[in-house]
Amino acid sequence: MQPKKTDEILCPNPECEYYLKAEGKAIVKRGKYKTGHQRYYCKHCGKYFMETSGTAIYRKHLSKDKIRMIYRLFLEKNGIRSIERITGHHRDTISNLLKDTEKNEQTEDYLINKIGLTAKECDKLWKLLEMKKGKSRKSPK
Repeated sequence: MQPKKTDEILCPNPECEYYLKAEGKAIVKRGKYKTGHQRYYCKHCGKYFMETSGTAIYRKHLSKDKIRMIYRLFLEKNGIRSIERITGHHRDTISNLLKDTEKNEQTEDYLINKIGLTAKECDKLWKLLEMKKGKSRKSPK
């Protein structure tokens, strides 16, 4: 698990003149949120953002350990109510985390490098989530 350098962090603010541009950016670390996620500041637009923006974990008030535990329990095919009993978090929190998890490069990179899931676990997670979404879309006859 190698931490991202501020060289790799780009400003996610669309109004910023350096929006997703690597050249000339001025991003600095500005502390951490209570969940442990790194907080960044863009000197050009004056906006704060976190390292999780663009991922399923963005704006989730869960620590990395809790997120890892929820994903691993889900991978073991535990139900949402079972995960609720084990972690102590409400089932809506858990289902929203799983519902918001979409396969993209940024989310997969965050899950592997920051959360600690393996690439094999991520592949299994995508398959399970796709199966779960497929079941919920079917209407009863």
